[in-house]
This record gives sequence, structure tokens and C-alpha cells, in this order.
Amino acid sequence: MMLSRVTVTKAVIGRHGGRRHLIPAASTVHRLKSSGCPVTGPILKKVPSLPFVGSMIPQHSGVPEFNMQRQYEFNSEMRKKFGNFIHFGIPGFGVGLYGDMYTIFDPNEMAKVVRSEGAYPSGLVEKLWQWRRAMLESGSVLVSKKESSSSDGESHDYGLFDKGEGWKRHRTFLQTGMLDPIAAKGFLPGIVLAAESASSVAPLHAHDVNEYLNYTAFDMFCSFMFGKQMNTTSTAVSTDPFVRGENKENEQFVTAALGVFDKTNAMNLFPLEFLMAKFFPWYKTKKYQALQDDWDTVREIGLKKIYDFMDRYDRDALDEMEKVSYLAGAIERQRESNDVTRDEVAELCLIALFVGVDTTSSVTAWNLLHLALNPECQEKLHAELVKSLNEKGSNGGTRLNADVLGKKVSPYLHLCFRESHRATPAFGAAMWKGNSHREVEIHGETLPQGSMVQMGHISYDEDFIDEPKQFRPERWEAEGVASRKGSKAEVLDHPFLRDPFSQGARRCPGSRVATNEIHAMISQLILDWKISIADETVNSLDDISHDAGPIKPILPSLRFEPRPKKDDITQ
Repeated sequence: MMLSRVTVTKAVIGRHGGRRHLIPAASTVHRLKSSGCPVTGPILKKVPSLPFVGSMIPQHSGVPEFNMQRQYEFNSEMRKKFGNFIHFGIPGFGVGLYGDMYTIFDPNEMAKVVRSEGAYPSGLVEKLWQWRRAMLESGSVLVSKKESSSSDGESHDYGLFDKGEGWKRHRTFLQTGMLDPIAAKGFLPGIVLAAESASSVAPLHAHDVNEYLNYTAFDMFCSFMFGKQMNTTSTAVSTDPFVRGENKENEQFVTAALGVFDKTNAMNLFPLEFLMAKFFPWYKTKKYQALQDDWDTVREIGLKKIYDFMDRYDRDALDEMEKVSYLAGAIERQRESNDVTRDEVAELCLIALFVGVDTTSSVTAWNLLHLALNPECQEKLHAELVKSLNEKGSNGGTRLNADVLGKKVSPYLHLCFRESHRATPAFGAAMWKGNSHREVEIHGETLPQGSMVQMGHISYDEDFIDEPKQFRPERWEAEGVASRKGSKAEVLDHPFLRDPFSQGARRCPGSRVATNEIHAMISQLILDWKISIADETVNSLDDISHDAGPIKPILPSLRFEPRPKKDDITQ
């Protein structure tokens, strides 16, 4: 409980040294905690909430309109209306009858939540009730029966999609060989081959680049998982019926994987879906049945590929690339340690395979869009990549490798990646965390143990950055970082705002692999093609719609003009 001595000051926009700044924040106050200690920071604003529906009825709660096409706007409008410390209800994601959720915007405060995670941290993935239900009903071995129901009435442990010893066992096994930077680099040769193949047919996908990038993500992740080149980007546009038919399952897998994400997002907009599942678990709504149909397709095709690989492993029938794949290593580790079963390995690899499609393609799409909208940045990146390739590339300076894609050799590539994430992050919040280990004090308020906290984005908010819709990778050069020191904008350089993969013990286990895939795909495309937007009425981010979660741009048709190859230049 805070004492009543509170002084609130209005926000004033001012200028200092040519820079726009806010003095001070509208919700910043000087007050005393119950202990008598002074505290300065935003006050907690409680948004009206109702049982079962939380704050999702705007007419009651006053929250801005939300839909998948307004995710960026919603985040900024919530901060401007309710301040920098918000308590609201979102059933299915938050906690309890009201779906209690806290939103903060200060990464230094979020670090307190991360430090309070404990050995068995909480995260957003365990809130994906649709996926947990589909896992249970499809007979996934990742799900096990608890000896006794938990306080929320749950009688099953969902392993990787839960918290506790089951989560830790699955997570530890899955991340081995993914998060280690040396191991992740070892998979780059196959990823580069997949990127080369995908880039070669880019013009054939010019009118549906979103679909194209979904296929590229699948192909690159398959090269990592199986050590095999699927070439879905090529077969999907083949005019040969036999080729299309032979590889139809790959297209079906990608379509179904995207369907799981799309239907999950659609269901999250309707609290009734969550309530029906919670109180009438035997009943399947049309939306859930459609999701389960896609889930079953993903499971059938994915497990078939994985078990076929395992059988060939046992027969010593793998080729050299397959022998150094992630799945081959996982089979070896499972048999050496027995930390997980053979079937658990298959299910864990299935989850990684299908999740890797939508998340990677969304981030790649934003990077590609920004470079297409900003030709001067694209040309600067092209010049850097050509130089890096000539000096450090494989195959006589013609093929990408870990050196070329590294930050030391190609710094502008990494600046572009960072700026794309700043301007258009792939998720509605920077991260979601639960303080599962202990209560935590945030901005002077004590949040009880088991609270759910999300860190909202400020990186595209004009209160923190000049011209937020302008794509300027140079913001992240040493000079730009130094210029923000001591200012309000310094917060933008916090590590928590660096990439879309979260932080802490539940950081995305495939983050290094995904980053390598994105860098390889963007680099190969920029080396091969001069890319522009075919529609002359599309000139800025304001002309681009976005959808889904992960948030992705609905890309317009692109124009791919071939760039001269090294051999062409030297002849």
C-alpha cells in the first residue's frame, strides 16, 4: 500500500540540443512506500476488468480497439492512455478469474521479473491452451498425468509447454545443439545451400512473397533438422505435375503449421473460446476443431519425416549432411543419456520444426520489406556483402559462410536486423514472464508470486525515438549509441530490446539458428537481386498492412532485378 503523498506532473514536450524529449513522463510520481522509503516512478493504473472476459470489452474497460491489424497502434495507445505501469485483464494469458496481467515498459524493472523466475520459470508458451489441448487429445508423449491436480484444477503436465521438472527436462534436451554458438554455426553450410536454392526462384514468387518466405523458412530449418535440402520454394512453382505431387506433403505441412498459428490468434480474440474449453472440455467449437485438424496434419507429416529419419539412422543409411544434422545429434544424445525417450525426441523435434516456420518467416519479411522500401540502405548492404564475400567467402568468394555473416565482417547486416526489430517487432510485446519463484517489487508495488508480466514495446514510440517510422540502421552504430547516453532514449540500447527472442531461462531455444537463417536468406537475396516494390503507390510503412502473430507485413508484389555475378564482372 502506498501512502497518499503523491505529486503528479504533466508531460511536456521539449527540445534540448536539437533532440525531442519528454519531461517528465505523465505517470511519473514521487511518493512513499508503506515502508517509508521514497520511490520515483510510474503509478500503477488499474484498467476495469470483469470475470471471465477481463478488460476485453472496450465499452466497459476503455481500452483501445484491438485487432490483428492494429497491434502496433494498440501498444502505443495503451501506454498513452493508461501510463507506463498497467494492470488489466486478458483471460487465457493472464492469471485467475479476471486474467490479471501487468504491463511495464522499463527493461530494468523487467530484469527484476527475470531474476525472480527461479528454477522452473513461467512464460507465455504455457498459456497456449489451444496447443496444450491439441497435444493432449492427439496423444502426445510430452503430456503426462499428474499424481494430483494443481491449484488451478489442471490434472496434466504438458512438459515443454508447462513449468516444472517436465519442462526443464524437455527444454534442456531440446536446446542442446541449438543455443551453443559453435554448434549453431556448424549448421550454416546447409542453411546457406537452402538460401541459395530459394533465392534462385525468388522472381517466380514475386506476387506472393509471404508464402515464399514461409517455404524458405521451412527449407532452411529442414536443412538444420534433417541435413536435407527440401527445395520447397522450387517445387512449389514447378510446372511438372510429378514434382509437385512428390513434394506436396511439404506444402501441406507449411500450410497447416501456419493454420495453427492463424487459428490460435483468431481464438484469442474471443474469450468465449477459452471459457468453453475451460468449463466444457468435452465440447469442441468450430474454431478449435479447425485448429485441431491443422495440428493433426502437422503431426502426421512431421512425425512421418522424423521417424523415417530415425529408421534410416538405425540402418546406417544417412548421407554425410544428414549425419551432422541436429536430429542425428539428438538421437545420439538420447541413446547416451536416456534423459528423454525416443518418442519424446520425435515430438520435441516436431514442435521445433513447425514453430520455426512462422516465426522466422515473419522476421525475414520485415527485414526484406524495409530494404525494399529503402534502396539506399539496400545498396549499402549489398556493397558490404560483396566486399565481405570476396574477402571471406567460401568457394573462391562466391558462397556465404559464418565469417561473412558475422558481425565483425558484415556489421551493417546486423545493424539492419536490429533496426528492423526496433521499427517492426514480430510480437506484440517484447516478452512475457511470470515471477514463479517469489514476489517481486516493480515500480514500488509488490506483485504477488505467480503474476504474469509483459514488457511493452517503446522502440517505435516517438516519445523515445526521433522519426520512429524511418528505417535508419545507423542508429545502432557506436556514435548513435553514445549520443543516447544519459538521455531518456538510452533505454533503447538495453539488451532486452535487442531481438525478438525474449530473455532468461525461457529464451527461444532456436534463437541462434533462426538468426543465422534470417541473415543467410536476406544476404543471399540482396546479393542476387535488386529488390523493389512493384506498386508505385506503396512508398512507406504507412502503406503496408500487417496481420497475425507473429506480426508479419502483408507484402506487396516485389520486383527482382538480377545483379551481376562475380564471374560476370571479371569476364
